[in-house]
Amino acid sequence: MKRFFVLSLLSLIFPLFIQHLSAKEPVQVAILHNDGYTLYQEFMPNDNTYKNTVRDMEVLASKHKNKAFSQAASLVKTIRAKCKKYYDINTKLIEILKKKWSKPHYADMDEEWKEATFSKDRKKVQDLHRLSLGMQQAYNDWNEARNKAFEKKGVKAVAAELEKANENLKMTIDGVLAEEEPAMNAISKELEMMKMSK
Repeated sequence: MKRFFVLSLLSLIFPLFIQHLSAKEPVQVAILHNDGYTLYQEFMPNDNTYKNTVRDMEVLASKHKNKAFSQAASLVKTIRAKCKKYYDINTKLIEILKKKWSKPHYADMDEEWKEATFSKDRKKVQDLHRLSLGMQQAYNDWNEARNKAFEKKGVKAVAAELEKANENLKMTIDGVLAEEEPAMNAISKELEMMKMSK
């Protein structure tokens, strides 16, 4: 009787165990999920930093009526808007790619094909991420120059240094934006899917 009970229990548990193993997500999905989490961890604190910087620059522009501060606010707004755009698109792109790589027939494909195809798919995510990193680096360089500008004595001296920092920031932003079109072209099919799912 005891043996029958144990065998019955095993016959119930074993199929569930096998089903659990077969339901395990593909490694590509796990990698994409981790990429998405990394993007999230990076985006949130940076977005708050940009928002606070814009507010500070707008307060200074209002107080001192100097265009260097308002221009700084405008440039950092551009960085914030672009980083949000890249993050939002990348989040949706990762979801599309995770669904694609979760399809059962992908698991049966040749390993060499999977490796080459996944490499192309992941490059799309990484290229968008690079745009965001470019904007972050532009902000970091500008912020360093801004901190040095604020060591100067008097509003005019600070504003003059800040104008130089703003010019460099604008050039860097333009450089990153020049790389945006190729990255967007590479995901044109996915962008269409995003539009259709709205």
